[in-house]
Amino acid sequence: MRRIFIILFLFILILASGYGIYYYWDKQKSLDAWSLVPENTFLVYENKNLVSSWNSIQENPIWQDLQNIDYFSSLKDNFEALDSLSGNSGMLDDVFRNNHLLIGMSVIANDDFDFVFYQTLKNTEQIEIIKKIESKFDNFEKSERVYNNNTIYELKSKNSEKRFSYVLLRGNFVGSFSPVLVEDVIRNLEKDEDNFKESIKEVFKIANFQDDLGNLYINFNRLDKIVKTFTKSNQSTLFSILSQFSEGAFLDLFLDGDDLYLNGFTFPHDSISYLNTYSKQIGGDVTLGNYFPSKTAIVLHERFDNAKAFQDEKFKFWDKLDNEFGQKRNRIAEQYDTDFREFYQFMAGENAQAVLNTNQSSEENKKLIFIKMTDKNEGLNKFNKLAEEAAQLKQDTLYYEFYAEKEIRELVIKDFPYYLLGKNFKGFSHSFFIILDDVLVISNDIQSLKELILDIETENTWGKSIKENQFLESTLQESNLNIFINIPQAWSLILNSLNDKWRNSFKENEYPIKNFDMLAFQFSHEDDRYYSNIEVLHSDNKVNNEMKYFDEVMQVEIEAPIISKPYVVKNHNTGLFETLVQDSAYNLHLISTNGDVIWTEPLEAPIVGDVFQIDYYQNNKLQYAFATTEKVFLLDRNGISLEYFPKTYGDQNIENQYFNVIDYDKSKTYRLLIAKENGDIFLTSKYGDILGDWDPLKMRDKIAAMPEHIRIRSKDFMVVLQENGTVKVMSRNGEMKPNFPININDRLSNNLFFEIGNSFETSYLVTITNGGALVKISFTGKIKEKEQLYMPNKETLFKIVKNASERGYILARQDLSRVSLLKPSGEMMFEKDYINQDEMEIQYYELTPNKEIIAITDKKQAFTYLYTNEGKLINQQPIESLGQIAMIYYNKTNEVHVYKCHENTFSILKFNI
Repeated sequence: MRRIFIILFLFILILASGYGIYYYWDKQKSLDAWSLVPENTFLVYENKNLVSSWNSIQENPIWQDLQNIDYFSSLKDNFEALDSLSGNSGMLDDVFRNNHLLIGMSVIANDDFDFVFYQTLKNTEQIEIIKKIESKFDNFEKSERVYNNNTIYELKSKNSEKRFSYVLLRGNFVGSFSPVLVEDVIRNLEKDEDNFKESIKEVFKIANFQDDLGNLYINFNRLDKIVKTFTKSNQSTLFSILSQFSEGAFLDLFLDGDDLYLNGFTFPHDSISYLNTYSKQIGGDVTLGNYFPSKTAIVLHERFDNAKAFQDEKFKFWDKLDNEFGQKRNRIAEQYDTDFREFYQFMAGENAQAVLNTNQSSEENKKLIFIKMTDKNEGLNKFNKLAEEAAQLKQDTLYYEFYAEKEIRELVIKDFPYYLLGKNFKGFSHSFFIILDDVLVISNDIQSLKELILDIETENTWGKSIKENQFLESTLQESNLNIFINIPQAWSLILNSLNDKWRNSFKENEYPIKNFDMLAFQFSHEDDRYYSNIEVLHSDNKVNNEMKYFDEVMQVEIEAPIISKPYVVKNHNTGLFETLVQDSAYNLHLISTNGDVIWTEPLEAPIVGDVFQIDYYQNNKLQYAFATTEKVFLLDRNGISLEYFPKTYGDQNIENQYFNVIDYDKSKTYRLLIAKENGDIFLTSKYGDILGDWDPLKMRDKIAAMPEHIRIRSKDFMVVLQENGTVKVMSRNGEMKPNFPININDRLSNNLFFEIGNSFETSYLVTITNGGALVKISFTGKIKEKEQLYMPNKETLFKIVKNASERGYILARQDLSRVSLLKPSGEMMFEKDYINQDEMEIQYYELTPNKEIIAITDKKQAFTYLYTNEGKLINQQPIESLGQIAMIYYNKTNEVHVYKCHENTFSILKFNI
């Protein structure tokens, strides 16, 4: 990008290189600059008032953010220096005003592109202006060479190896930092080949220059070539679409506050064009936003009014591009005795595919497909029958399970969406489906379907998010094809698709790029062309770390010192958050959002673990379930014990060590799990009655982490880690699973995370030993990985730190007084040194994909430090806190509330990120 800016200096120098320039161009037959742009150019930017445009963007937030990138940071200084050399009298504006400057973008290598600059030389008056400026330059060396009877001049900087080449052609200046592009312009002109303008001539029939920041002309015939310079070579489906997406486009550029807009028209090919598959379809708005989970990275969204005709056109396109595709599709239809066209009668005119952001590495990106149905019952029946027939054909039983009272089924036809909807729906080695309202959802990952159900229930979707919903509402509402990209969510997907060169460049400029928050590419059929809208939502995604202090929301003092962390709970009547804390007299207090103590309940012993909120009566009213070292409690909202509670289990002289609430299939049929310090485990119904062989189930050694339940393909697993290095995986009735227990031959602590796949073989429990070995064990009892992490000395401590949603984790390593935070890959995030060598309390909050906060609490000093994921301290002074904090993020106000306890005071602090 720096090349664009240096050209402003060089262009002035070139024009002033001699008095003979005017004579040179006046004696030739002049051509319009557009005639010189070769056909192989991908994109041309046109501007006729460069200085005016420059002045208009100076205070724009987008421009201010771009200056954080090295390429852009020097532009302001260079441009102002150039203006200063011209005497600050507006002479620079005279050079560019009403004189179209063209900047063309072309591929020059497998992983690189460059620009060519074109401008028609208007008159000799400009020479006098240029001559005055040129006299100030003394740091360039000039040489020349002849190419095809044209003199190419080259300017080499005395301060660097940069070399700029230019030629004067038919009254026009043509220059580039890549000599091959200048030569290409000369060759194209002499061979009288089609130029850029002729290759997309339909675009220029309507193109006109508006009073804006310029125009963009796009040659879609070259789109796949430019994409290949950035990406790896394994994007075959993407390239096959791009190579025949459309012919060309004309777009106006303008800024509106923090947002960038490009509006215009795209013209399809006369013969074969992907965009033309929508040519006979009526578009519409996006109604599926409430089904896109918050971790959606990319959405491909389609609107149409005739499903059968639309799909027929799509498959005609694919058959022309790949005649084997239709043959494979026919073979699949014949093999499973099905007609894909029968499914189209149930489509209501809106389909979408969402690619999800995930912290787990996998061969396939996790995806969700949404198909709006006209008749969900008939449509589901059609899918169910096909699933049953496919299972029988494979001589297997039909897989299904109920989760949160929704039935999930598997369709065992590999890449079924690929054959049903087209090649851009590839990547489904498994297909699981479910009906939600009138929408059929298909996923290649069963866990993603389950998480979607929970996300919809908790309103953790685009449609319920202030930012994403406002963005959807601001975009074109009557489109046929939409592509939405959430850059922060898509960041890891983008990096993984880039080649080495561009991946490193993107990493170096992460936050300026991530701040281009949401992107929309939209196309709406209109006569023989497509109205096109590109929208860029810009915002600051970097956590604000320049605060001097936090504002206090509320504070309340308890008579005795508080010994627990703050347990944030929800009031089911108001939807507001409240807080439970326990004091040194073992009294439990419920505190309202305004600081009132609602009730106090004596417990006689300290709470172990967390406080769980459950819907005990299945009526959407919430109760509190927790355990002390002595008893198990279930309290209602008023602090009154439920019938049968509190309860004690086992020897009362042996304390409760862990407590967990289990809901196997999210049906609210709760199980209570109590683990004693001697390794005994009790499992009870929600009424407290002991189940089966859990009376108790004896582990015969101390337990290292809270026993947990996980469900994989409708099978339930109970997982127990023991301090002696034993990993036990059991059924819900306590029977040991095949190939378990496993002994890792190292001590274990409280470190357990699950990576759930579509099978027992591809699902793993992750733990880290006291000796620093990161271990992944499949649920078939095989150790997949055992990687030794760097361990500075024998006192080094390791932790798996799960985020608040427990869907991701980071690693923590404490070496005496130094704490290091690492990504699951082992990449260092940051490290900090402290005065104290005692074990630190570490918490990880992923508020949004870009706004992660790590809280490190020094319990001895009673200080909590809040850091960004880059290790920058958010507040200049630490928070006074005796232990773990709690944190709530409010999307609407971009505000974070921190719940903390210190001595006998509970308080809530707030700050904006």
